[in-house]
Amino acid sequence: MNYNLLLHVDLNDPQRLNIAFDNIINYKKYLADITEAGKTSIVLVANGPAVNLFVKSPEHAEQEARMRTFLDEGVSIRLCQNALTKFGIAHDQLWEGCTPIPGAIPEMVRLQAEGYAYIKP
Repeated sequence: MNYNLLLHVDLNDPQRLNIAFDNIINYKKYLADITEAGKTSIVLVANGPAVNLFVKSPEHAEQEARMRTFLDEGVSIRLCQNALTKFGIAHDQLWEGCTPIPGAIPEMVRLQAEGYAYIKP
């Protein structure tokens, strides 16, 4: 069975991002007990106003620290370039480790076609 997970965040809401991060933690705990899970990929895609949550700032320090742990564990954080452009966010303003992608919607369609389960916390 494929256990690859796609989380989608599109609101500029720190609580929503924390829920997504909690989903990652809980999912990884679940997978630890499943021997057939093998190598599982977890991708968080942010678009729309949510990209503002990934800008370096003291108000987002807690979420950034949590994200660093996930990056170390192989979770991929992908941000929509269309949204970054719309909100005037340069790549050097982003948390280290976030990956800008050309568009969130095509990326999510591609990942779902590859068998990723789509979850929107």
